[in-house]
Amino acid sequence: MLPPFQLSRRHALRALALVGLGAPLLRLARAQSAGGATIHFYSPETNINNFGTLKSEFDTFFTTAGGHKFQPYGDRAAFEKALAGNTGVFLLSSWHYPQLPAKAGWQPVLIGQLRDKFTQRHVLCARRTVANVAALKGAKVASPGNKAFTLNLLADLLGPAHHALVTEQNVLAVPKDIDALMAIGFGLAQAAIATESGLEKLAKTNAKQHDALAQLARGPERLLPVVVAQAQPDAASQALLQVLARMGQDAEGQQRLRLLGLDAFAPIGEAHRHALRK
Repeated sequence: MLPPFQLSRRHALRALALVGLGAPLLRLARAQSAGGATIHFYSPETNINNFGTLKSEFDTFFTTAGGHKFQPYGDRAAFEKALAGNTGVFLLSSWHYPQLPAKAGWQPVLIGQLRDKFTQRHVLCARRTVANVAALKGAKVASPGNKAFTLNLLADLLGPAHHALVTEQNVLAVPKDIDALMAIGFGLAQAAIATESGLEKLAKTNAKQHDALAQLARGPERLLPVVVAQAQPDAASQALLQVLARMGQDAEGQQRLRLLGLDAFAPIGEAHRHALRK
């Protein structure tokens, strides 16, 4: 399990310098409508099917919070090309960050938060009639992540003895956790990968469907998405980081963050920085 969220004095002061929450800084961010920065977003953990709505929601929020822009990507290569351009702020999966070819130039500044946690755990679910993971050979597995991320998760969930049971051809891509879990009930898949929070949401919205499922495997805790910036971000990027750090304290901001499966952003601690470097 990952260490608890901690900030050393040095990193706390640095984080506050970047994402300070004082009223003067907020007024400065709101006044920079003509020179805002862009937050670029890509996640292999979701199959978002409406980037237009996502962009519109964030851009609308930013019109009164600095004039910044939100740019989502459905293609990893395009996202990494933008990253190589060294412009703006980038929101990406903690699984993706260690794989960046030029990550040394980008520093994690903020980390996603959900229900007071900075980590999430994925689970593999199937109908209660499925005895164990060995019974999933050749089965269709629904997942909200792309195929590369899903296969990586399955390696963790199934273990060395069974990781080859499910191949790329057996992965059914769906937009969200809830869709993956519901796919079992609809007969579209025999198993599903979802986060524990997604499973909890199903219990609240469809108890009957939830009770029909069994957890076959639980993966390790993984960090939630992170926001990275240059070691010395320009003024516009600093202003955007300030706005992002405040979004969880604002009803309109929370509404947008929920579209990303988050409640808030918080300054990242040294323990989590270390975990990202592995």
